[in-house]
Amino acid sequence: MFCMFVSFNIVLYRKLAQHVCSDTWDEYSADEIPGIPKQHCSNNCGVFVLMSDMQVLRHWWCIVLLTNYPLKSDAERKSLRKRMRTQRAEAIDPVPADDYLTTMPPEILRQILLKVITEDGDVAFLRLSLTCRIFKEIVSNAKFREQAHYIWLDSVINWSRFSEDYKKEFRVPYSLTECPECGDIFKDCPPGYVGDGRKGVLRGFYSTIDFPGYCSAECHFNAGGEFPYENI
Repeated sequence: MFCMFVSFNIVLYRKLAQHVCSDTWDEYSADEIPGIPKQHCSNNCGVFVLMSDMQVLRHWWCIVLLTNYPLKSDAERKSLRKRMRTQRAEAIDPVPADDYLTTMPPEILRQILLKVITEDGDVAFLRLSLTCRIFKEIVSNAKFREQAHYIWLDSVINWSRFSEDYKKEFRVPYSLTECPECGDIFKDCPPGYVGDGRKGVLRGFYSTIDFPGYCSAECHFNAGGEFPYENI
């Protein structure tokens, strides 16, 4: 028997030989076979195999591959890919996301959105209404807008310093009006305190409205309006 393995495996292969055939075996070492390449290192046996039997190995690998993995037609490959996609889809059991919006008490969600409106101002109305249907229904409600307006108004004015008549005149809600010139919906505030809806931020106090019914001076003049101050 020709053996090129390291010494600690010799016993194993002797037992294997006896298991294959219990007759007497002749054991040879590499030094006893003339012309055989000598392996002086323990990890270069693969190099000797490649140097001498590469063509045979390639032939054997091709046979093994074709036997175990025969070439499939285009139709078979498409069918296999489709079947694998179906199996992967069936194997995946997506975990449903927690639906906090629909399970949250409406009043809590309303208070959260009021907080957002008063912190960011009027621009938050558009952002929230574009977020989802639930947000849009809440911020589009007239009572919600009125409450947000009063929260802002109370944050910039200390009403205890004024009379009830003054409070009744100027602590009033705004309305959403369509501009007759451009068609835009704008925040139509009555005379009094004006701001952008951000808590604690006051733009100013206006005793009159310069361009009533219009979103801007440009729309007012385009519609044929006159300058409100004749003496200037």
